[in-house]
Amino acid sequence: MKYPSLKVAVWVMITYIFSIEVFAHNWVITEEDLFAEIDSVTGVTHLKQDLEQVPAAITIIDRRTIESSTAVDLVDLFRLVPGFQVYSVHANRTGVTYHAPGGEYSRRLEVKIDGRSVYESFFSSVEWNTLGVDLDDIEYIEVVRGSNAPADGSNAFLASINIVTRSPLTEKGTQVKFSYGNQGVQRASFSHVSQFGDLASRATLGIKNNDGFESFSGLHLGEDKFIPIDDGAETVTVRYHGLWTPNATDSIDIQLGVGETETAIGYDAYFDRTWDNTYQHLSWKHIANDWSDIELILYHNSLDFIDESDGITLSRLINNHQISEPYKSILEAEPDQNQWIVDPQYFQYSDRWDAELRSNFYKWDNVRLNLGIASRYDSVKSKQAFPIKDEISQKTNRGYSNLEWTANDQWTLNYGQIIEKPSGKASSSSYRVAANYQSSPSHMFRFASNSSYRFPSILESNQNTFYDYNGTVINYVIRADSEVNNERLISHEIGYIGSFPEQHINLDVRIFDESFSEIIGQRREPYDSLTQDRINIRDNTDNIQLKGIEWQLKYRPSHKLLIDLNHTYLEIEGNSLYANLPSGDIYKSHKTSVPKDMFNVLLNYQATNDWYLSASYHYKSAYDPNVSGSDSKLEKSFSRLDLKTAKRWFYGNNWIELSLVAQNLGDDYADHYFYNIFESKYILGIKMGSS
Repeated sequence: MKYPSLKVAVWVMITYIFSIEVFAHNWVITEEDLFAEIDSVTGVTHLKQDLEQVPAAITIIDRRTIESSTAVDLVDLFRLVPGFQVYSVHANRTGVTYHAPGGEYSRRLEVKIDGRSVYESFFSSVEWNTLGVDLDDIEYIEVVRGSNAPADGSNAFLASINIVTRSPLTEKGTQVKFSYGNQGVQRASFSHVSQFGDLASRATLGIKNNDGFESFSGLHLGEDKFIPIDDGAETVTVRYHGLWTPNATDSIDIQLGVGETETAIGYDAYFDRTWDNTYQHLSWKHIANDWSDIELILYHNSLDFIDESDGITLSRLINNHQISEPYKSILEAEPDQNQWIVDPQYFQYSDRWDAELRSNFYKWDNVRLNLGIASRYDSVKSKQAFPIKDEISQKTNRGYSNLEWTANDQWTLNYGQIIEKPSGKASSSSYRVAANYQSSPSHMFRFASNSSYRFPSILESNQNTFYDYNGTVINYVIRADSEVNNERLISHEIGYIGSFPEQHINLDVRIFDESFSEIIGQRREPYDSLTQDRINIRDNTDNIQLKGIEWQLKYRPSHKLLIDLNHTYLEIEGNSLYANLPSGDIYKSHKTSVPKDMFNVLLNYQATNDWYLSASYHYKSAYDPNVSGSDSKLEKSFSRLDLKTAKRWFYGNNWIELSLVAQNLGDDYADHYFYNIFESKYILGIKMGSS
């Protein structure tokens, strides 16, 4: 289903691009600017800190790494981050998680674009396919490895990601990109950067299509199983980014976007889903003086979606389900056998408004302080998920502070705390304390502890999905327990950052011990309806203990050569309450629910200034995404090799680039679920630009 608002937005953008007058500035981006290392971050505490000062492990995916990578989609980049697992629920619903098991919706991970959270409030996750951010839009990505709740709140329970897009001030001109590949891959994007006095603008239009995974046939795996898969997608997005700098102390950032995605989800029987999303983002930053600044952030996200399936009529219910007497006779006597029991179409939406005011104080030589207050309003509506017709909403207020004290030349101490108060619930407080010891200019050790809470989402607290006929429950799908509690994480870590300038090597190591309790999952308990004898309950069902070590190594002797490696080793213990039955409780083990080993290496060699070759190798050991009661049959371990080559030609102020990406040059493998078979993928791309 297409929406007029999206079509209008597309035409408005095209008109804007071809009608504006460009006022170009005489700036020059040097090779040193392009390949310079990013040595300071703001995403951990909202203070600008050197990597040796931050109280958490962090990975920076810079512009050089993005261009060098074999990534085709945004989520591919997170394989470059230690501890991060990227997997496919369906071809166009990707999961990203850090350490903990990943489910159908990868909750507990904060994702921001230029400070705007895209963690939507209905499914309590990120719909990566709707973000509309292309790899060419990104300047760099800050990934905080470990809970960042003291700075970003409950959403950052496991980790946090901040995607920083390219500023209109650092670009100019027009760029067009097309790519085509097997499996129905077709993509096109158009971007234009302009300058109107003090306002720099960047507008982008993106279109992408793919056919998804092939239908699964298990014969070559020795399994007599066939699953017809239909999970392709079509996506159109429009984005605008404006940066207004009226004077030396103030800047106003404006971002607007609209998008639509048509895809299909499900298992065995796929049904159509249409996503329709918009956002508006405004931030104002004022530098008061040399020792303080203030920032105001306002944004609104809206995500509507329509599910369309065959539905279930009364006659179909009688024919396809075992219904006992006397219910069957009563239903067969009903005059309208075509009455819908399960509607063929459901309209649902998720809406978020957020306002945040923060200030940084740098007045004292050895103490820096960040203070912030914020308020968020979430609302959702779904006839399918909730028993009431009106929307369900929740307001959450939060206040936080992060303190950095440089005690001496060797010790830097950090303390961060946040207090959050959702409407109708008790407040909770998360904190982090860290001590960084710099034994020499090239070696730093970090000792940190974290205590974080995560509130249940609106869905986890309120879901009540059932189908009935004239007041008689036909099927009770799932409901939330009336006393769902907050999730809890207590973690401890030892970190090391080493710089070896003569060898051109940087090494980052994190040793961690993470204890998760009261994790929200699903359990089963007895329930009698016309078609079932048990019901699923959302409740605090899981307890997990994770221990391990992860490291990343970067070798960059010159701008011509880049080698990035990372490895993660995990040990997991814990169980999940699967069912409360009269015969006793049934628990399942988390023993094999995450891969024990993950390894990734990226190699890039730039032969000349306009030609380069990249290769990446990714390995993931065997694991079972379904929590099991014993050592059940696991997904096989897999490794994959990706290659990329690109060459660019210059013609005055214009340039053109050809590229070829080959993903998974080897045997097919099952991506997270046995029926998601990832085959070799080849994508030919062409980019043209002017400056």
